[in-house]
Amino acid sequence: MAAKPKTGGVVPPVHPTRSRRLSMAPHRAIKAKLEHALLGIIAEVPEISGYDIVKLFNYSTAHYWHAHAGQIYPTLERMVTDGLIRNRDVIQRGRPNKRLFTITPQGQRLLIEWLQSPFEGLKLKHAPLLRCRFLGHLGADGAREQLVEEREAWREYLNVYRDIERMVFSYSSDYPDVNMMFSYFTLRRGIDWMEENIRWCDWAIAEVEKHRALFAKKTDPGAVGDTTAAANKRLSNQTRWLIGNL
Repeated sequence: MAAKPKTGGVVPPVHPTRSRRLSMAPHRAIKAKLEHALLGIIAEVPEISGYDIVKLFNYSTAHYWHAHAGQIYPTLERMVTDGLIRNRDVIQRGRPNKRLFTITPQGQRLLIEWLQSPFEGLKLKHAPLLRCRFLGHLGADGAREQLVEEREAWREYLNVYRDIERMVFSYSSDYPDVNMMFSYFTLRRGIDWMEENIRWCDWAIAEVEKHRALFAKKTDPGAVGDTTAAANKRLSNQTRWLIGNL
């Protein structure tokens, strides 16, 4: 007879697939870096030039992970030094020489380890939302102006993403391969996000118009000569609740 476990006879259920996955993956999240994006691109396209890496990055990755050529090229050289990729120079007659990059077994292991690591989560710094939090200081017209400007910016991003969708992902049938499928997943997420941002701006602008009377009640909390007691007296009920309860 098998010995009873030392847990009072209760064994927590473990899904076999999840168990195998967790045994292979790191137990903590691995912070995503530019190196991971470059490893992924090079793994998909062996013997790829630096120029083509930048071009592919701009089409498939830049809408959610910002990096420019001035960051990418030095990072590639550092990855060569670290043994994650290798390079070779190709001599071309009448054209500039080019350097081709291929992922190494060490780089492949690092890529898979990151892909299998637990969900990293977001430590978000969203500049437009931070500004939105304090738009009440601008008055109704000023707040509305900023929200309209933000909406137009999201529309420009959406137009760029739609152009990429049309130029790169306009297939007559199914996806050509699995990498292009997941690449389109990220672009589709960006398109959906921009459309939601535009809808949110429309809603926020309508709310400002609907509640213009609120702005008439607001005074400048930073006026010269204010005392702490006077400033506290003007605190909104919500702000008082936040300060007292959080």
